[in-house]
Amino acid sequence: MTKRAHSPLALTTAICALIATAPVAMADSDTQDPLYQALAGKSFVGKTGLAIKLEEDGTISGGSDTMQFGGTWTVENGQYCRTLTDPTPEPMRSTGCLDVQIDGDQATLTSEDGTVRTYKLQ
Repeated sequence: MTKRAHSPLALTTAICALIATAPVAMADSDTQDPLYQALAGKSFVGKTGLAIKLEEDGTISGGSDTMQFGGTWTVENGQYCRTLTDPTPEPMRSTGCLDVQIDGDQATLTSEDGTVRTYKLQ
């Protein structure tokens, strides 16, 4: 049996890749926060049928027939915060926090730049 030496750079790269893909978002969320309670396990569904599910483990999944999304989400300081990663299309991958107003089954999200979008929450 041959021993293989691993370079520190290769080991560091592998560890960083593992950490970057681990669903750690739930650890950052206060699961007792009313906003977390209102969103966990639900989906934002757009008028075009696009559906983004906020899993209780802090991951994001879903999309549409033509586009898939993935990433993590948390509730921080009363805001819905998300990081979109693979398989989200490259130009849409981002991190940010949004204000959320919920009225019945409607969720209105306001981004940091003032963009407002309304989704059905189901």
